[in-house]
Amino acid sequence: MMLKPSNYIWLFLMILQVYTAQSQEIDLQKTAVTDDISLMVPSDFIPMGPQDFRNKFISYRQPLAGFTTEDRSTDLIVNVSKTPWSNQDMDLLKDFYENNILNLFDQVEFLTNELQEINGRDYAVFEFTSTVKGDPNSLRNKSAVHDYRYMLYAVESFEVYVFTFYCPARLKDRWQPVASKIMSSVQFN
Repeated sequence: MMLKPSNYIWLFLMILQVYTAQSQEIDLQKTAVTDDISLMVPSDFIPMGPQDFRNKFISYRQPLAGFTTEDRSTDLIVNVSKTPWSNQDMDLLKDFYENNILNLFDQVEFLTNELQEINGRDYAVFEFTSTVKGDPNSLRNKSAVHDYRYMLYAVESFEVYVFTFYCPARLKDRWQPVASKIMSSVQFN
């Protein structure tokens, strides 16, 4: 089957449109999560509501803040929990959460796994892709789920703050530079 020249032009324009959409700069806005914590959030993200939290998280406690894309495919979550650890325990905290991550998923490929100082504060930083194998006998999760996550853990006043950027692995190339900018903007006042 021979394509007409007009079909080639249409195909070229479609490829160009997809490439342009993926390479567009995403606008970030400084957002206060609490009186003491701020970070940059993509301007087209919307705050998550109680139903979003119920649909996505198996937890009795709602996160401090959550933002998502309109199609609910990509999320930015800030959570906090009590801990016996202090800032001097960051090596132990990092090892604990690294093992926790490895146990949550069937496969994990760490892109970043280290302690970093960001804006004068120490964080355990985990950037990774993960896979949870599907279950052919399940009604909901028959096929494998492949994700990209960028996570920061910080300790403040015996509380662990967790900042998580999440998207499907197929969107990683689009969101990875944005996630990095968001995480480097986290600020405790």
